[in-house]
Amino acid sequence: MVKKGIRFAILTLLCYFLQSTVASNIAIGNVAPNIALAVLAVVSVALGRKYTFFMSVTIGYLLEIMLPSLNYINLILFPVCAMLSALAFSDKSERKLEEERTMGKHGGNLPAHLRTVLCALVSITIFEAVNLLYIYLNGIHLDGGHYQRALISIFYTSALAGLLQFPIRWWFGIYRLKKAR
Repeated sequence: MVKKGIRFAILTLLCYFLQSTVASNIAIGNVAPNIALAVLAVVSVALGRKYTFFMSVTIGYLLEIMLPSLNYINLILFPVCAMLSALAFSDKSERKLEEERTMGKHGGNLPAHLRTVLCALVSITIFEAVNLLYIYLNGIHLDGGHYQRALISIFYTSALAGLLQFPIRWWFGIYRLKKAR
Protein backbone atom coordinates (compact mmCIF):
# COMPACT_ATOMS: atom_id res chain seq x y z
CA MET A 1 0.00 0.00 0.00
CA VAL A 2 2.85 2.37 0.80
CA LYS A 3 4.50 1.47 -2.50
CA LYS A 4 1.31 2.36 -4.38
CA GLY A 5 1.06 5.68 -2.50
CA ILE A 6 4.64 6.59 -3.38
CA ARG A 7 4.05 5.72 -7.03
CA PHE A 8 0.88 7.79 -7.00
CA ALA A 9 2.70 10.80 -5.52
CA ILE A 10 5.46 10.46 -8.12
CA LEU A 11 2.88 10.23 -10.92
CA THR A 12 1.09 13.33 -9.62
CA LEU A 13 4.27 15.40 -9.54
CA LEU A 14 5.39 14.02 -12.90
CA CYS A 15 2.01 14.90 -14.39
CA TYR A 16 2.30 18.47 -13.10
CA PHE A 17 5.85 18.83 -14.44
CA LEU A 18 4.87 17.43 -17.84
CA GLN A 19 1.87 19.75 -18.08
CA SER A 20 3.88 22.81 -17.14
CA THR A 21 7.01 22.13 -19.20
CA VAL A 22 6.60 19.54 -21.96
CA ALA A 23 3.04 20.23 -23.14
CA SER A 24 3.93 23.45 -24.95
CA ASN A 25 6.85 21.74 -26.71
CA ILE A 26 4.76 18.94 -28.23
CA ALA A 27 2.07 21.20 -29.66
CA ILE A 28 0.41 20.32 -32.95
CA GLY A 29 -0.76 23.35 -34.90
CA ASN A 30 0.12 25.56 -31.91
CA VAL A 31 -2.31 23.56 -29.75
CA ALA A 32 -0.77 21.85 -26.75
CA PRO A 33 -2.39 18.73 -25.31
CA ASN A 34 -3.70 18.75 -21.78
CA ILE A 35 -1.41 16.08 -20.37
CA ALA A 36 -2.89 16.45 -16.90
CA LEU A 37 -6.41 15.56 -18.02
CA ALA A 38 -5.08 12.67 -20.09
CA VAL A 39 -3.29 11.21 -17.06
CA LEU A 40 -6.33 11.91 -14.86
CA ALA A 41 -8.46 9.86 -17.25
CA VAL A 42 -6.04 6.95 -16.92
CA VAL A 43 -6.08 7.25 -13.14
CA SER A 44 -9.89 7.42 -13.10
CA VAL A 45 -10.27 4.08 -14.81
CA ALA A 46 -7.19 2.32 -13.44
CA LEU A 47 -7.24 3.42 -9.79
CA GLY A 48 -10.69 4.86 -9.07
CA ARG A 49 -12.44 8.02 -7.99
CA LYS A 50 -10.56 8.68 -4.73
CA TYR A 51 -7.21 8.77 -6.48
CA THR A 52 -8.71 10.89 -9.25
CA PHE A 53 -10.00 13.44 -6.76
CA PHE A 54 -6.71 13.80 -4.89
CA MET A 55 -4.68 13.99 -8.08
CA SER A 56 -6.98 16.52 -9.76
CA VAL A 57 -7.06 18.81 -6.73
CA THR A 58 -3.28 18.62 -6.34
CA ILE A 59 -2.55 19.30 -10.00
CA GLY A 60 -5.14 22.07 -10.16
CA TYR A 61 -3.70 23.67 -7.04
CA LEU A 62 -0.10 23.45 -8.29
CA LEU A 63 -1.01 24.85 -11.70
CA GLU A 64 -2.97 27.66 -10.07
CA ILE A 65 -0.04 28.60 -7.85
CA MET A 66 2.77 28.22 -10.36
CA LEU A 67 1.15 29.03 -13.71
CA PRO A 68 -1.85 31.27 -13.06
CA SER A 69 -3.73 32.04 -16.25
CA LEU A 70 -7.17 33.05 -15.02
CA ASN A 71 -8.21 33.47 -11.42
CA TYR A 72 -9.03 30.05 -9.92
CA ILE A 73 -9.76 28.44 -13.30
CA ASN A 74 -7.30 25.55 -12.87
CA LEU A 75 -8.22 25.03 -9.24
CA ILE A 76 -11.88 24.66 -10.16
CA LEU A 77 -11.83 23.11 -13.62
CA PHE A 78 -9.41 20.22 -13.10
CA PRO A 79 -11.36 18.58 -10.25
CA VAL A 80 -14.73 19.27 -11.88
CA CYS A 81 -13.77 17.87 -15.29
CA ALA A 82 -11.97 14.89 -13.85
CA MET A 83 -14.69 13.95 -11.37
CA LEU A 84 -17.56 14.32 -13.85
CA SER A 85 -15.87 11.94 -16.25
CA ALA A 86 -14.80 9.64 -13.41
CA LEU A 87 -18.42 9.32 -12.30
CA ALA A 88 -19.34 8.05 -15.73
CA PHE A 89 -16.35 5.88 -16.59
CA SER A 90 -14.71 4.53 -13.44
CA ASP A 91 -15.42 0.93 -12.45
CA LYS A 92 -18.90 0.27 -11.18
CA SER A 93 -19.17 -1.34 -7.79
CA GLU A 94 -20.46 -4.87 -7.46
CA ARG A 95 -23.59 -3.51 -5.80
CA LYS A 96 -24.29 -1.17 -8.73
CA LEU A 97 -23.72 -3.99 -11.22
CA GLU A 98 -26.12 -6.24 -9.32
CA GLU A 99 -28.75 -3.48 -9.20
CA GLU A 100 -28.49 -3.09 -12.97
CA ARG A 101 -28.82 -6.84 -13.49
CA THR A 102 -31.95 -7.04 -11.33
CA MET A 103 -33.54 -4.24 -13.36
CA GLY A 104 -32.95 -6.24 -16.54
CA LYS A 105 -30.08 -4.13 -17.88
CA HIS A 106 -26.81 -5.57 -19.18
CA GLY A 107 -24.98 -4.71 -15.95
CA GLY A 108 -21.35 -4.57 -16.98
CA ASN A 109 -18.42 -2.28 -17.57
CA LEU A 110 -17.04 -1.36 -20.97
CA PRO A 111 -13.45 -2.50 -21.59
CA ALA A 112 -11.03 -0.44 -19.51
CA HIS A 113 -8.94 0.74 -22.45
CA LEU A 114 -12.02 2.11 -24.20
CA ARG A 115 -13.32 3.74 -21.00
CA THR A 116 -9.99 5.54 -20.57
CA VAL A 117 -10.20 7.21 -23.95
CA LEU A 118 -13.88 8.07 -23.43
CA CYS A 119 -13.09 9.47 -19.98
CA ALA A 120 -10.40 11.73 -21.46
CA LEU A 121 -12.78 12.74 -24.25
CA VAL A 122 -15.46 13.85 -21.79
CA SER A 123 -12.97 15.62 -19.49
CA ILE A 124 -11.28 17.65 -22.19
CA THR A 125 -14.59 18.43 -23.90
CA ILE A 126 -15.93 19.97 -20.68
CA PHE A 127 -12.64 21.81 -20.18
CA GLU A 128 -12.63 23.25 -23.70
CA ALA A 129 -16.35 24.14 -23.55
CA VAL A 130 -15.79 26.15 -20.37
CA ASN A 131 -12.78 27.87 -21.92
CA LEU A 132 -14.79 28.78 -25.04
CA LEU A 133 -17.61 30.04 -22.85
CA TYR A 134 -15.16 32.16 -20.86
CA ILE A 135 -13.75 33.64 -24.08
CA TYR A 136 -17.24 34.40 -25.35
CA LEU A 137 -18.35 36.00 -22.08
CA ASN A 138 -15.31 38.29 -22.19
CA GLY A 139 -16.73 39.82 -25.37
CA ILE A 140 -14.55 38.08 -27.92
CA HIS A 141 -16.41 36.91 -31.00
CA LEU A 142 -15.79 33.18 -31.50
CA ASP A 143 -14.81 32.15 -34.99
CA GLY A 144 -13.83 28.93 -36.73
CA GLY A 145 -10.26 29.19 -35.44
CA HIS A 146 -11.42 28.97 -31.82
CA TYR A 147 -13.52 25.90 -32.52
CA GLN A 148 -10.78 24.30 -34.60
CA ARG A 149 -8.22 24.73 -31.82
CA ALA A 150 -10.68 23.28 -29.30
CA LEU A 151 -11.30 20.24 -31.51
CA ILE A 152 -7.56 19.68 -32.02
CA SER A 153 -7.07 19.86 -28.26
CA ILE A 154 -9.91 17.38 -27.67
CA PHE A 155 -8.63 14.81 -30.14
CA TYR A 156 -4.96 15.28 -29.22
CA THR A 157 -5.60 14.87 -25.50
CA SER A 158 -7.84 11.83 -26.04
CA ALA A 159 -5.21 10.18 -28.24
CA LEU A 160 -2.54 10.96 -25.66
CA ALA A 161 -4.65 9.30 -22.95
CA GLY A 162 -4.99 6.26 -25.19
CA LEU A 163 -1.21 6.02 -25.45
CA LEU A 164 -0.32 6.90 -21.85
CA GLN A 165 -2.69 4.35 -20.33
CA PHE A 166 -0.45 1.39 -21.16
CA PRO A 167 2.73 2.48 -19.32
CA ILE A 168 0.79 3.93 -16.37
CA ARG A 169 -1.34 0.81 -15.93
CA TRP A 170 1.79 -1.36 -16.22
CA TRP A 171 3.65 0.77 -13.65
CA PHE A 172 0.83 0.37 -11.13
CA GLY A 173 0.65 -3.37 -11.76
CA ILE A 174 -2.87 -3.41 -13.17
CA TYR A 175 -1.97 -6.02 -15.76
CA ARG A 176 -0.62 -8.38 -13.10
CA LEU A 177 -3.87 -8.50 -11.11
CA LYS A 178 -5.61 -11.84 -11.06
CA LYS A 179 -9.11 -12.03 -12.47
CA ALA A 180 -11.93 -12.59 -10.02
CA ARG A 181 -13.82 -15.84 -10.40
